[in-house]
Amino acid sequence: MDTDRVEVFFVRHGQVDFPSGVFYGQMDIPLSETGKRQSILCARRLDTLDLDAVVTSDLSRCRYIARHITTVPKERIFEEERLREIDFGKWQGKSWEEIDESWPGEMERRMSNLSTYRPPGGESLSDLWNRSRQVFEGCLEGNYGKRVAIIAHGGINRVFMCKLLGMDLQNLFSLHQDYACLNRVDSYPDGVKVLRFANCTCHLEGL
Repeated sequence: MDTDRVEVFFVRHGQVDFPSGVFYGQMDIPLSETGKRQSILCARRLDTLDLDAVVTSDLSRCRYIARHITTVPKERIFEEERLREIDFGKWQGKSWEEIDESWPGEMERRMSNLSTYRPPGGESLSDLWNRSRQVFEGCLEGNYGKRVAIIAHGGINRVFMCKLLGMDLQNLFSLHQDYACLNRVDSYPDGVKVLRFANCTCHLEGL
């Protein structure tokens, strides 16, 4: 590969075994059986990429993919608490309807100001970026000419790509992230970031 860039593959975990419409955030919830199959197929795809290192959220739904990667030595697979999904605070484990009932109007306030709004006891998207950006910067340092995978969550992947592409965080949901998808961003020494592809799920075909 070209030695003038770092290829970073952002990966989302597989489908979770949890009710839809509930904000699970940093809860360490399990994968569904489909999610496990997705994760294994995703790991097989990552095995073909000649990766130099893998950094994964320490939550089990992300670690499951990392555990099934066979071409990266274990000492080059790193768990990172700072890659956890956004902390929803007191909203964690609650549905949209429950939040609306207990905190009337607050969800609308969050959706109109995604960058800085914090749920009670939780984080804003800017907080999420500030705690995770050093992980990404560490993946770039000294790694030009290499490939690195970051296995994380839908929210954190969207925040990374928004920031790296100069998009406002208010446009976060314009970037869709399917379960077990791959995204690739190339980073160059002059600071230029290039999105090569996003939300790729071709490795899941036939599942």
